[in-house]
Amino acid sequence: MPEYTGKYRKRLMVAAVFALLFWLITLQVKSGRFVFLKQPALTVSGFFERAITGVYDGLHSAWSGYVFLIGARKESDRLRAEIDKLRLENQITNELLIENERLREALNFKKQHSPSSIVIQVIGKEVSPSSTTVTINKGSADGIEKDMAVISPDGVVGRVHTALANTATVLLLTDPGSTLAVRVQRNREDGLLEGKLSHCALKYVSYYADIQEGDLLVTSGLDGVFPKGLPVAVVSGVKKHESRPFQSVTAKPVVSFSRLEEALALKK
Repeated sequence: MPEYTGKYRKRLMVAAVFALLFWLITLQVKSGRFVFLKQPALTVSGFFERAITGVYDGLHSAWSGYVFLIGARKESDRLRAEIDKLRLENQITNELLIENERLREALNFKKQHSPSSIVIQVIGKEVSPSSTTVTINKGSADGIEKDMAVISPDGVVGRVHTALANTATVLLLTDPGSTLAVRVQRNREDGLLEGKLSHCALKYVSYYADIQEGDLLVTSGLDGVFPKGLPVAVVSGVKKHESRPFQSVTAKPVVSFSRLEEALALKK
């Protein structure tokens, strides 16, 4: 290793001495001495000057380009962040407009019912193997009571199950603990609708009753909870068994609980 370093050190020293001598000769030529060496010296010195100038210009250009790219990238990042911020603000604004429209519809719907009804909002949902409930933003302090009917512009939602001071739990139609007196709108056939988690079942319908798929079930008012004539569910399946006195009737609620956000609680 020392021999390798020493070898190149000698070469560098020779090159430095040669460059110094060449520079001194060039100065002498430019001052008027050694005229016969003027052309060769100027040619060689011009070559080195152009080479050094070219390297300098190249480095300067590369540095300027690098600085420009860094600035452009920072500006691009700033603009992208600004666009993302504006997009988020636009989404929030659109959501607020949609919510205001829903609340306006709920208030208009409220005017069509008892003036003592309460506009409520869903703030939580629970779907388990044993129950389907939602939590609302109003409670006993707002006049919410157990077994109050809960409806939406589409139809029946369910009834209040428990009421705390500022929140309450609503038992949806599909909950196994939910029962509702209904009537077939087409022919006024009565029945009892029970929750089955994913759907509802119409119980105690005579084998000879005229029930068809697509029939609309409405509240009959016989349970003393819901007003008469509110849309509840649509019959989705009918099966008859000769050995049984009642038909097996399934129904789908008219309210889409997965998209439910506002509703009305009806005071008795």
